[in-house]
Amino acid sequence: MAAGQGKALFEDFKRLIRLYFKSKIGVIGLIIIVFYVIMALFSPILAPNPPLDAKVGALYDVPAWATVFPQYRNTPIDQTPLATLGFSSQQDATPWAPSGEGLKWSVSPGVSPPASAGTVPGSLLVNASLTPNSTVNDVYLPGGAVLFSISHPFTFNGVPPPSFQLYAVVKPLEMQNISTIYLNFIIHTPKANYSLSSSPLFSATLGSVVEILPSGVNQWDAVSIPSGLLATSGIPVYSNVGNPSTLIFNQTGTYSLEMQVLGVPTGNAETGSVSMYVSELKVHLDGGAFGLLGTDNLGNDVWSQLVWGSRISMMVGIAAGLGSVLIGAVAGIAAGYVGGLFSDVLGRVTDFVLVLPFLPLLIVVTAILASNPFLISTVYFWIILIFIILSWPFIAILIRAQTVSVKERQFVEASRAVGGGTGHVLRRHILPNVMGLVYSQVALNVSGFILLDAALDFLNVASHGRPVISWGIMLSNALPFATGDPQASYVWWWFLPPGISIALLSLAFVLVGFALDSIFNPRLRAR
Repeated sequence: MAAGQGKALFEDFKRLIRLYFKSKIGVIGLIIIVFYVIMALFSPILAPNPPLDAKVGALYDVPAWATVFPQYRNTPIDQTPLATLGFSSQQDATPWAPSGEGLKWSVSPGVSPPASAGTVPGSLLVNASLTPNSTVNDVYLPGGAVLFSISHPFTFNGVPPPSFQLYAVVKPLEMQNISTIYLNFIIHTPKANYSLSSSPLFSATLGSVVEILPSGVNQWDAVSIPSGLLATSGIPVYSNVGNPSTLIFNQTGTYSLEMQVLGVPTGNAETGSVSMYVSELKVHLDGGAFGLLGTDNLGNDVWSQLVWGSRISMMVGIAAGLGSVLIGAVAGIAAGYVGGLFSDVLGRVTDFVLVLPFLPLLIVVTAILASNPFLISTVYFWIILIFIILSWPFIAILIRAQTVSVKERQFVEASRAVGGGTGHVLRRHILPNVMGLVYSQVALNVSGFILLDAALDFLNVASHGRPVISWGIMLSNALPFATGDPQASYVWWWFLPPGISIALLSLAFVLVGFALDSIFNPRLRAR
């Protein structure tokens, strides 16, 4: 008997699937939902850039694909043609070609700056010596010599950028008979070499950034050289050059970045040594276009915000939709089947909830929760709980009406007459005739909760205690620039994607709800 029932259920399920895929609107809605579910589940892969507090480009970059439009046609692409985020093996370090007199180098997996722990796999450990035969390779560092250097080629193809930055993260472990270390970056172009030297001669600009003293031993040092400093650095090649970036990146081809580590001996010392970790090296070219969806007012990746924000919307919508419908279905079936006092109590509860101002009450309660230091870190849990508490009575009333209608039908009375108990009647007659309404209510309520959550975030009701992003927060952050900043093209790439996503996902659940309703309601399917 059990096997026969299982086969019958399987056949019913296949029939429902066939009926569902005959509904065009149902298929469209399902495709949209699957798209956003994949986006939420695989956000770390689809958007590896952190959505907040991680500048990846210039401010207000338009999407890279927008350069096909006339107004953005000559906009340079914001890009990082060369970057190493750590060294996990010798294979990672070999292309950098470490060189120097008495040089020894190795890879130290797991050694990385504290701020990047877990994202940087390791560092390059270099030991170099200063000997009496060491030569001074840089005219801007009197009395110093190159201890070692590392370099790596990269390709530049595109419009000359308005500016660029060089980044390095290093940690000196030992300085023997070395009073000062300077980092000198050289960009080798197809036609010339450009030094971004630092020395006491230019301490007002570059030297203060890349000078390492013995007091800096065993400390990670993040070095950043923006091209804007070069025009006033005093380095002769950049004299009378308004934009050093267009001087260096004025042609396409193969370039190379070289980082020299120069040492100044202590006193009259002729020998010395230095031991240093090199963790990260990067060349970043600024532009006016970046990635799939550009950047915001802080240079953060809008695509990453959209992808990671889908998690909040999906979590709130689905969790609140399932929770409210589950509670409402149980209460509605119980009230409809048992009746009496239970049904009267449900009616009074529903009447009470009906008179509540729904959105104002949500705003007040959420604001109170967000002001509590203990509750602020779990504010979305409480938002879901509030949605469920304020929504389940409406669903229970619908389910109760359907249950009462089914309970009074002749086949239910016949089942009781032949000895069918409460469990049998509920399992074989009530639930199968009510589940269609339950499924459609889940789909329809999810869309409503997604819109409500976006409204709360857009209104900045909850001041979140930790960096979070949602589609509503994206809209709220973009609003001032979308309505009053023509210089940033009204950031259409920032506010349109979350707005369209909210509308699409909400519409998708409505379409699925209509499709399910038509399947379980023969009169609608006949139309």
